[in-house]
Amino acid sequence: MYLKSTVLQPIDRLKYFVERQLVKGAGYQLFVIVACIALVSLFGGLLLSPVSSLSGHTLSEDVWWAFLRLTDPGYLGDDQGAWPRTVSTILTLCGYVLFMGTLVAIMTRWLIAFMEKLEQGLTPVSVKQHIVILGMSSRTVPVIRELLGVEVNRSLYKKQNNDKDLGIVLLAEEVNAVVHQQLLAELSLAHKYARRIVLRSGKALQAEALHRVACLNASAVILSNQYQRSDSTVTTDVETIKALLTINVLAKSAQQFPRLVVELDDGRHSQLALKSYQGQLNVLATDQTVSRLVAQCVVMPGLLKVYSHILTAYQNGQFFFKAVEAQRGKTLAEARKFFSKAMLIGFIDAHDKQFYLAIGEQAKHKLEAEDMLVFIGNQVQQLVPDNQPYKQLNLPKVKQTKLEAQSRKPKKRLLILGWNRRIPNIIKELDLYRHESFEITLVSTLASQKRQQDIDKLSRLSSRIQLNLVEGDYMVETEMRDFDPHHQDIIMLVYSDRMDSADEADARVLVGAMALNEILKEHVKRPHVLIELSDPSNESFLEQASSDTFITPLLMSHLLSQVALVPESQILFETLMNAEGAQIKVKPVADYSDKDLLKVVDAKPLVEAHEQILIGVIQESEGNAKVCLNLDNEMRISALAKDLLVVIG
Repeated sequence: MYLKSTVLQPIDRLKYFVERQLVKGAGYQLFVIVACIALVSLFGGLLLSPVSSLSGHTLSEDVWWAFLRLTDPGYLGDDQGAWPRTVSTILTLCGYVLFMGTLVAIMTRWLIAFMEKLEQGLTPVSVKQHIVILGMSSRTVPVIRELLGVEVNRSLYKKQNNDKDLGIVLLAEEVNAVVHQQLLAELSLAHKYARRIVLRSGKALQAEALHRVACLNASAVILSNQYQRSDSTVTTDVETIKALLTINVLAKSAQQFPRLVVELDDGRHSQLALKSYQGQLNVLATDQTVSRLVAQCVVMPGLLKVYSHILTAYQNGQFFFKAVEAQRGKTLAEARKFFSKAMLIGFIDAHDKQFYLAIGEQAKHKLEAEDMLVFIGNQVQQLVPDNQPYKQLNLPKVKQTKLEAQSRKPKKRLLILGWNRRIPNIIKELDLYRHESFEITLVSTLASQKRQQDIDKLSRLSSRIQLNLVEGDYMVETEMRDFDPHHQDIIMLVYSDRMDSADEADARVLVGAMALNEILKEHVKRPHVLIELSDPSNESFLEQASSDTFITPLLMSHLLSQVALVPESQILFETLMNAEGAQIKVKPVADYSDKDLLKVVDAKPLVEAHEQILIGVIQESEGNAKVCLNLDNEMRISALAKDLLVVIG
């Protein structure tokens, strides 16, 4: 014990000192190895000194001789004599370990660590007027693909930012070469657009990470939601609001507030989010947006095809926005005459921030400089006004028609298979359609009492809504037959947000859709089927032409990207999706004319006589419904071919 405490203690101290130097990093490791090489060279020179002194060599020359043998094995065959060869062999072996092994290994590992650190994206970006996306989610890929992969959106961004190319900085928790390559593979963008994407690591809750993506210098910052269970104690809205507070602190200190586009899962948190940030903030509530659109698609079958076309088919009709400019002081009716290539359908009022159609009394509105014109067109270039106004349409006098004599419709039977937290909102939205009544059957494995409590929390339903809550599993074909799906008018399959992941939630829907399809094959009459999925990658599994697939992340991704480019688009879509606002409708030709064949130029005044605007048509093509917007005046619409008119009114 005495020898251990007196002799070995200094050795332990030396080992501890060397260990502390090695763990400090590659620089200190190199210093230790260089020191070892110097000591071995000195020791080798001392061993050779007794022999070399006879030849008149000095100690410094012997140390240099030892260093050359240590670093280069090629000198091993040049030595003469037994002792020099022995020392040279020992030095060469030590050189293999110290110089060629340890030194190269340290430098290689340091280089790899340096490259990995660069891949993590810890260096702040030096860009301005870019778009920042905070967090990786199911919305990320569709948002980036829409912003960078669509020529119309790229052109719109360049026009808004002085001909500057669109750049995107993505903040993700984990960033490396594998993540980057996976992202590029999912995007499938051309190289010249893919290289405009910059990845940085961190969380939106970290001030340093926000500085890393130059958040304050961005033209727009997007915060999207992630999939979460309905029984989660900490929702994504809590993290989003905390991120808003963090950005607000940074922006307030720099007096520079970027525009934020935020997605909240629960619309009841919108006011809290607006109070958390002092700059311009666009809040999109997923439950409210999805519920409104689903309710519209239940009331108006086929409408989902129109919205899908508007949000994705950029070369065949979409919404465009343009400042008043030369049309200032003109009425909306007068301004419409100067646009023959794109359809001027309305305007967004600068004062009350509402969208109004360019028809009826609103057509007499005199445009102000702050108003925003809303068009449906194919390209941005179509928004250039004509030099001369085109001939005004002569509106015929319309007598009492089906549209004006419309009373309450027969009660529709709606079967909802599955349950998530948006179902009460959907039922509430359906109740807002005063000319509609529904007999709704809710089928879920969740207890009926729990579902009834969630529905009662929103508001008292009118007598037009009749609810029947059933406990059952729609994945079992025998149980599904008990609900008589072929006797229903509309069937909805919704994913459950009580699953651990989006894949598990969609798996149940896909199996249920297969079971439902097998049952409906046995009957001639087929109800309208609406299917909701939570993962865009699962859309390819559903190929039924008669089913409308509603993908929540994809819808919200389109809206997020559109609002990021044009904030006024949020006002437009909120108006169109509201049960009490101007809506997109799908109507048969017979509602406007007794003729079986009409030209578009003849159909437009017939539609506008009902204070509606004809924006497109749905035609059957090889078993698929094809949506066409911004129609040519000479295009023919056939009632015999069951063409449907797409109108806004």
